[in-house]
Amino acid sequence: MSASRLLLGANEELVFQTRQHWFIPLMHLVTDLVLIVLLFVAGMVVPAAFPQLPSELVYFATAVLSISVALSAITELMRWRRARVVVTDRRVLQTQGVFVGSVIDVGLDTIIETALHQTWPGRVLGFGDVDLVTSSLEGTVRCSSIERPAALQTAIDTVRARYDGYLGQDVVRVYEEPRDVRALLEQLAALRDRGVLSAAEFEAKKRDVLSRI
Repeated sequence: MSASRLLLGANEELVFQTRQHWFIPLMHLVTDLVLIVLLFVAGMVVPAAFPQLPSELVYFATAVLSISVALSAITELMRWRRARVVVTDRRVLQTQGVFVGSVIDVGLDTIIETALHQTWPGRVLGFGDVDLVTSSLEGTVRCSSIERPAALQTAIDTVRARYDGYLGQDVVRVYEEPRDVRALLEQLAALRDRGVLSAAEFEAKKRDVLSRI
């Protein structure tokens, strides 16, 4: 079973998943490689330029710094391999971390809107940032430098639409488990205020919800 599916709850459906674009860890690796080369050069040049410095100390310092940079590169690669953005029919999950993993869990009912940002390199290579503007304490959650950002945004907007109940699904039965009636009525009111539901549709759905209690 994949790590993404281990995060899912009972009867939860995996809709879409992606990760940070390969260009980002590649740039980190290239930068770290350049730093290691510069440290190697410094280890040869400094003892000759400053003979008063003990050469053993210079070699030791450059070796320690080079190992630190190499470990940083390995850590970055491990972080990239473990990170995921997962969209389900209930929430959006963003996994992070290397040695101590963490998961940012954003419920669909807290997402107000999504925003896509792409630089020109991102448009050329196919990566970008997707912001989730939420009503929770997290505020705006950013999925940075993601592969297929437009597909991620579309997947989130689609499951939000199904969650809200205006893609032909019964708004009361989006999930199999029962939902809080007050929260559902507030969601219907939000749909009415956004113009998705007319006043008459809102009242009809409100009566339908209350009749099922």
